[in-house]
Amino acid sequence: MSTHSLRSFLRIFAFSFITILLFSSCEKEPGDGGLATIKGKVLSYRFDNDGVLVDSGYVGDVRVFISYGDNTWVDDDARTSYTGEYAFEWLQKGAYKIWVISDCPSCPENQQQDVLDVTVDERKETIDARDLKFYKD
Repeated sequence: MSTHSLRSFLRIFAFSFITILLFSSCEKEPGDGGLATIKGKVLSYRFDNDGVLVDSGYVGDVRVFISYGDNTWVDDDARTSYTGEYAFEWLQKGAYKIWVISDCPSCPENQQQDVLDVTVDERKETIDARDLKFYKD
């Protein structure tokens, strides 16, 4: 093998090796672009003026929010169907927060949140989250 051929071979080998290392060490962050799904339902509770539960049921057209990883802001949202169901699809593995916000005249800032921490461990996982609680006056 000539010196020129050996140098060419070593350059190609080094480039290939570095490329493989770069791509194999990339860890994808939580968020869009994956194959996982988090789904669930929103259950509404209604109380009378004395705080007695008068009605409950799954509720439609409620905004459900999601944040990716350690984010403290809204990354996406979904509306519940008429059966109270929502889904966040095409997610990567990682940690997520899902929540709803209810009006609550007796609460600080006149609102109440029900927050759920969810971890997607598998690439194609579908997680059935617990019901999120939504309160009505």
